[in-house]
Order: sequence, then structure tokens, then C-alpha cells
Amino acid sequence: MSDVMSHNHMLSPAELLTWLSAANSRYGSEGIPHKGRPFQAMSDFTREHNCSLAMDDPLAKRIFDWFYEHSPPGAHQVGSVYTGVHFYDTAFWPVHVPLIFGQISVKALDCMETMPVQIKKILKANHRDIGTYVVHWVNCMDYGYGQMDLGGASQLQPRAAKLLGAAHAELVGANAQLLELRPNVKAILGMRMATEIFLKAVLVQERNLTDNQLMKISHRLEDAANACAEATTAKIFEEIGKRASLYPPVSARYDDTEWSSTVVWQAATLTQLTGATVTRLYTDRDMQASIMPTEPPRS
Repeated sequence: MSDVMSHNHMLSPAELLTWLSAANSRYGSEGIPHKGRPFQAMSDFTREHNCSLAMDDPLAKRIFDWFYEHSPPGAHQVGSVYTGVHFYDTAFWPVHVPLIFGQISVKALDCMETMPVQIKKILKANHRDIGTYVVHWVNCMDYGYGQMDLGGASQLQPRAAKLLGAAHAELVGANAQLLELRPNVKAILGMRMATEIFLKAVLVQERNLTDNQLMKISHRLEDAANACAEATTAKIFEEIGKRASLYPPVSARYDDTEWSSTVVWQAATLTQLTGATVTRLYTDRDMQASIMPTEPPRS
């Protein structure tokens, strides 16, 4: 790190770190929340050193970054824009897509706030397991932030937007069922319905299909997915269609059937993938390039 210059005052990297550490300790004793400490530090630093700092100043960035690195996960986040699910170690864990302010990096494992540190360490140590999680996390992130974008998207036809809203409600409801104290495996039916509606929303947007035409497709997910692939040229819809057989038939809602957590999890990942794929079609959200997997890990 180069020396930090603030007008007529120069701090060495070591002096800056000493100042930040002392300030952080003082803020802790004064009961200042972690979220407010970077701003308090900016105020104190400029006053003590008789200088001014803009938010885009390199020194300001160092101050903020230092406090982000020395705060508990999520301390600088405000709520969640979406909560997905991840299955690991026989349990379903919430994956919170945080509402963030400023240039804050979000770490994948930090989004599973309720997962104990020791379990996170085990997950991180297994190359395949962490790869599976990161791909799913990216789908949750793109979907969550994409939903905010779609809220004001004018390029969507009203019928398509309405269908996407319905699909979102089904997905959120199914996720909530899996995050209950005793996960409700009937959530797989909600996952199936969400996937169907996501696909039909694309067909309405791209091909302007009428309700009667959608009814002819009925609940045949593979047919709907293949039609989406043809309409958008996105090959991922073909993959979704091939995997759609893992969902139970719609008639299963009348049966007293129990599905294994593994099967339900496979359905959840496919639904999340479908939702993220559709969201990427109509927004600029796409974090896939940042992880560049050779192929999507299967659960």
C-alpha cells in the first residue's frame, strides 16, 4: 500500500491501520453499530486531520473497505430482496440475497446466515459441494436482483409481467415451505407450478400466445421448455426441458405422497435455474461469467 496523503497530512499504511483499529475499538465501546462505523470514521478522520474526503476518494474507499472486512457478515446489508434455499447436510438453509448500499462485495457463504461456521468450513472444503452451491447462489442472486429490475420493466407485455408475478409468488411460497421447522416436501408441487408459469410467461412475451394456446400446451413442461428454446434460441431451455421429468405430475396434488428431500432439492434447483434464466432474458443481470463453471453441477 502506498502512503496515504490527505492535503498536508501524510499517514503511512501502518499509521492508517493503527488509527482505524483504535477508532473501531472506540466505536465498539460507544455502542455504535457496525453499519454506521465507516461513516463515523470518515467524519472523525476529516475533523482530526483537517481535510475533506469525497466518497470516491481512494482514502475513503480504504476506510470503508477496512470496516467491511472487520464487521460481521451482513452487518452492512439491509434486509433481503429475495430468499432462496440450499440443501446441505440433510437440511434446507435460507440463501438471503441482500439489499445492499454502495460498493459492497457479497460473499456466497455469507448469504447462508444461519449456517454454523463449522458446517460452512466443511462445505467450502469440498470442491464439488462448494461448486454446486456457488452456481445455485448465482442463480439466486441474479433472480433476486432481477426481480427488482423487472418491477419497473416496460419492455414486458402486461400479460407476461402478470405471469412472472404469479411464478414469483409460487416460488417464494415453495421456498418458505422448505424453510419451515419441519420442511414441507409438498413444496415440490409449488416448484413445478412456478416452473410452468415461468415458461409460459416467456411464450407470451416472445410469441404472444393466447390463453387458449397456452391451454393446449397444458402442463407439459418439456414441450413448454422446448418452445421457449425455439422462441429465444437459448439452449438452456432445452436442458430445463430434459430435466423437467423430475417433477411429479400435477395430479399428485391429490395424492398423499412423500418425496425425499433429495428429489425436492433437485426440483428446487431446477425451478431456481428456470427463474434465473427467464430473469436474465429480460434484465442485464448475469453473474454467470464471474464463476465460469465448465458445466452446471448437478445435485
